[in-house]
Amino acid sequence: MQPRINIALKAARAAAEYIVHSQEKLLFDKEQGQSAEQVYETVCSGAERSIVYHLEKAYPADTITTRLQGTVQKGEEGEWIIDAIQGQHLFSRGLTGNVITMSYLVAGKVEHALVLNPHTKDEFYASKGRGAYLNNSRIRSSSARTLENVTIAAQFPATDRLMPSLSGQFAVLTEIAEQGARAVMQDSPALMLTNVAAGRLDAAWGIKLQEWEMQAPLFIAKEAGCLFAGFDGSPSLEKGDVLCASPRLFKVLLPILNKHLN
Repeated sequence: MQPRINIALKAARAAAEYIVHSQEKLLFDKEQGQSAEQVYETVCSGAERSIVYHLEKAYPADTITTRLQGTVQKGEEGEWIIDAIQGQHLFSRGLTGNVITMSYLVAGKVEHALVLNPHTKDEFYASKGRGAYLNNSRIRSSSARTLENVTIAAQFPATDRLMPSLSGQFAVLTEIAEQGARAVMQDSPALMLTNVAAGRLDAAWGIKLQEWEMQAPLFIAKEAGCLFAGFDGSPSLEKGDVLCASPRLFKVLLPILNKHLN
């Protein structure tokens, strides 16, 4: 295991403990009049500070950027990108399904990545050219080649950003269901993408994702042998639309997504 992954795991585990403990107080805080958004920002900021503490101590020459606080340390070596609670909606309802994501970039390219689920303790991580791991065991994408009996994940939130894709989403779900696939909905893009990397899911797609939502999990998925691209097959993900799947299934799903969602 690479030294930066070791430090990232140590930092993320400390933040995960803080998140789980804080989420237990979530209902009480709501009863005291705090909005779900206020509670989320309070807990997320605390988790970010916990992670930053460990990274600053170990790597004072690195830049550290968090989702809420922005750049908290300037450095001349690599850059850490941190999202302490991805899956805000489920977190705010006291449900599991939120994850911590961390990426380490050198010259704008990801070298190391980590996704940690505070509730299940699942730790997905990868380093460039060294494969992907889940809880210290090497992981690979599934070997699925048709849609029969596969499990596929997608986001289906009712947000203004995604409403234009609503009919297309229904069309995709209908078509894959007719070919024997099952679909599950997940709030955190990173969680569904890393589950594809581990072979727990056979494929997943996301619509209008932000770079920080997919940066770490797609790196892990690539190291696990997955393929990913935009719905038009382009390697550019600037639109935020992405399909990630096992290599054989990727070729089956891409035309369906291109037809209904591109």
